[in-house]
Amino acid sequence: MSAPTAAAHSRALAPYEDAPDPGPLLALNFGFARARVLGTALELGVFTGLARGPRGTRGLAAELGCDTASLRALLAALEELGLVAGGAEESWTLTDASRAHLVEGGRGYLGDHFADVLAEWDQWSGLTELVRGGGHGGGELGAPENRGLYPGMFAGIFPVGVRTAFRVVRELSLPEAGRVLDLASGAGEWGIALAAADPRARVVAHDFPELLTAARERAAEFGVAERFRFVPADFTRDYAGDFPKAPFPGGCFDTVVLAHLSRFAGPDATERLVQECARLLRPGGTLLIVDVMRQEPGRPALHRPMIALSLLVNTEAGGVQEESAYRAVMEKYGVTAKESVTPGLITVLTGERR
Repeated sequence: MSAPTAAAHSRALAPYEDAPDPGPLLALNFGFARARVLGTALELGVFTGLARGPRGTRGLAAELGCDTASLRALLAALEELGLVAGGAEESWTLTDASRAHLVEGGRGYLGDHFADVLAEWDQWSGLTELVRGGGHGGGELGAPENRGLYPGMFAGIFPVGVRTAFRVVRELSLPEAGRVLDLASGAGEWGIALAAADPRARVVAHDFPELLTAARERAAEFGVAERFRFVPADFTRDYAGDFPKAPFPGGCFDTVVLAHLSRFAGPDATERLVQECARLLRPGGTLLIVDVMRQEPGRPALHRPMIALSLLVNTEAGGVQEESAYRAVMEKYGVTAKESVTPGLITVLTGERR
């Protein structure tokens, strides 16, 4: 039998050469490892260590209590990810993004948020069976009474959220904020933005004590803390069951903010919360609902499908709802839905208490 010719080799190779580049698929499949590299660097304090100045691998390893060769491998991977620089000279430095967002104690620090997201690691391992069988993954993340367990998730995202809050408050045609209730305040970005826009505003930040600590610090940072009152929430006692009731009299607020709670809690809990927001508002008062909402066909989805899947995996009832669902429940409880804006990933929907 004669040996294959060059033409035969070319014919055999052609399907492989003509196929789409698999590089993006390979990168996607390895995404879990990149997340783990970031998480490990945060746990070890690599970025905070380098914030004190350039370090060689040996010196940094001694400071952090790490094996030199293993830390060198980690730093090389971080350099590939664009999070550190300078490996060729063995004098490592931070990149601009790392210095802004990964150094513990910095104003823009996101490490606590990343840590809470990475803690979902094991929960995601059940996705295959979840898709086969339906339902939700049943994680603790969605229940309002568990907010205090995840300060990184609900308060650690402040450096991102505060920019959106200030932008939206400037853009919306809102009346004076007056007496504000930030119902699940997190680190307080919406109350802070409203207080900055209305010098006469008085804000009640209401959330778990673990989250109110962050809200106090951020309100002081923006110079509005003297106009804030921090009221600890007991979501197990006050917001459980069919009839949630906040520890405030009816009609005592001009503005109520319900931000980033509904998608975690789910549609049924959202309806009960909107009903309670309506009770707390005076006639003519303003309700702000801030959340990730499903977009109409043809509009950019951004990261909404992945967020929806995450809620399926990590909550008992959470999900990304359409704006129309929020409008319907507002109308049901005496709040006339009005203006909405979608600056990127989130939607802010306003309503007026009838």
